[in-house]
Amino acid sequence: MAAAAAAAAGGALLVWTVQSAGAAAVFDGVRRVGAGFGVVLLLGGARYLLRALAWQLAIEPPDRLPLRTAFTAVVGGDAIGNATPLGVLISEPSKVALARRAAGVEASIAALAVENLVYGASVVMMLAVGTPVLLLSVHPGPAIQAASLATLGVALAAAAAGGVAVWLRAPFLTRALDWAVRFESGRRFERHREQARRIEDRIYRFAARHPQRLAPLAALEAAYHALAVFEVWLTLTLIAGRPPRALTAFALEYANRAITIAFQAVPLWLGVDEAGTGLVARALVLDAASGVSLALVRKARIVAWTAAGLVAAARGLAPGPAADQTDPV
Repeated sequence: MAAAAAAAAGGALLVWTVQSAGAAAVFDGVRRVGAGFGVVLLLGGARYLLRALAWQLAIEPPDRLPLRTAFTAVVGGDAIGNATPLGVLISEPSKVALARRAAGVEASIAALAVENLVYGASVVMMLAVGTPVLLLSVHPGPAIQAASLATLGVALAAAAAGGVAVWLRAPFLTRALDWAVRFESGRRFERHREQARRIEDRIYRFAARHPQRLAPLAALEAAYHALAVFEVWLTLTLIAGRPPRALTAFALEYANRAITIAFQAVPLWLGVDEAGTGLVARALVLDAASGVSLALVRKARIVAWTAAGLVAAARGLAPGPAADQTDPV
């Protein structure tokens, strides 16, 4: 019910945003992208590939995760998260489920957690750099200033909490299962406690065991963001007929990243992405229509990959033999 309400509100906001920016100008901008949309699709796939490579790199031997499986799981898991209001709460478990036939469950969960920690750190770095760049270079209005500072504050707080948890090796999974055993009428969670402890040990000791993998992991996540900025630059070039400043492309990708974090509950970020990108485009001395056109092109890319991912997820989650018969936590 809540998802339907969010989607309806997002759809109404999308219609209003397109009309306010000028529907004719918006759709003309989308039309000018033309065959370049194929390149946008490929860039989206390349970004999925980078995160799949990072997940694969975080798998500890003797376990292994084939790249094809990792890529399919990343695309499928993100598709499930995009299409529902649960976001990362459902996308990350879905990735593990989709990789279950190729890699051990414990290894997959631990490696995905490590990859997400490095990715989260890269997002915080982007927000930490992007916020002052946006505020000091283009002087946006009070609404964008407040939203930017609030997003940065939440991201820094989350990063600090995550850093403390990793430093202290906080046993979140084990404690959660202890709580479940204590308050559940049966003891069905008790058998998972040792598995949870092993997973947490893998996560917290990864850096000590594999220090040589940290730099490549960080480089893969940095490349993920660099490709996103390039996608913005390319799309705006096709829309406007001339290349924008690199700072403009970076600021718009920064805004997109902030929107995706803040509005996880809105399926496909419907409406909020277009409205937010239009506002930031206007602050960057672009016309709002170009910003909305950019958001629509990127939305089309997301829809295309989400559709492909849902098909892959439906196939991957079909009953079949698993490579690891250990029950997942």
